[in-house]
Amino acid sequence: MLKPDYQNSITDISGVQVGHFTLAEGEIQTGVTVILPYPLNVRNRKLFIGSFASGGWNEWTGLHVAQDFGTFSSPIVLCNTTTVGIAYDALISFGHQREEGLPIDNAWPPIVIGIDDGYLNDLRRRRITHDNILQTIHSAKNQSAENGSVGIGRGLCAFGGKGGAGEASSMIDMNGANFTIGALVAANGGKTFHDGESAAKNLTSSFVIILATDAPLLPEQLRGLAEAAVRGLDEVSLEFSDRQLALAFSTSNTIDQAFSDSFQLFKEKRWADELLSPLFDAAAAVSRAALANGLRAATPVTGRKGRTAHPVKIDPEMAK
Repeated sequence: MLKPDYQNSITDISGVQVGHFTLAEGEIQTGVTVILPYPLNVRNRKLFIGSFASGGWNEWTGLHVAQDFGTFSSPIVLCNTTTVGIAYDALISFGHQREEGLPIDNAWPPIVIGIDDGYLNDLRRRRITHDNILQTIHSAKNQSAENGSVGIGRGLCAFGGKGGAGEASSMIDMNGANFTIGALVAANGGKTFHDGESAAKNLTSSFVIILATDAPLLPEQLRGLAEAAVRGLDEVSLEFSDRQLALAFSTSNTIDQAFSDSFQLFKEKRWADELLSPLFDAAAAVSRAALANGLRAATPVTGRKGRTAHPVKIDPEMAK
């Protein structure tokens, strides 16, 4: 049974918040999307994380630290490729604002994922600022954000037309226990659904999936969840050359006050791998649903060199 306040959003996972900043000025058609894994008033917390990439693409800041330790505590920032450095610096500033010594359990490692939106956006004119990133972090909300041509979705192209950012969520019964999984997908690429030149051929195609769940999973299980999400998008007519990246994190098994002076034992829970099939199936389905929601809500955008990308017809398989 769905929760009374169900929003079909990644924010259906308690504590997760989303913020968008959209810049639409002539040839500048871009934006930033931020996912907060827990509220800003929470300090000294780390969460488990796992990732999976396909198409030879696994480029995001914080990659090696997050993979080595299997934990993170940073906001996740999606931005265009020439804003990655600015966003990374902003996350460092965010950490210093929270704690001058920047302890690794307050904002580390900074996670920034860059996506090429150069078909509609003039990437050379870097209009997104350090302060825009910080403002987006602080304006994030624990309620469903607008889907479509907003935030990082503003300048994206997919399936021969307008791409975008979309969210979805689902509740899963795992051996009598109810959990929620949510996804935010940034769509950029994909096999065209109609005749004619595909806008996707004019950029580096890439799909980004951010998954959140309140199921108590460890890093390797979260890596499997991320792979399930990527395989779910494989079923929706993607190009062979498309690159996909999925990050999955759990809001359970939190590591709090890890660097206090007192000795602590952390009692993480772990679900047996053989019980995770419903969750993996849900990861695939919710990623397709988020993709469909992002494309369905996309609006026409005219940007660089007068190019216009129009919404595309949704493949029925996406929402399954």
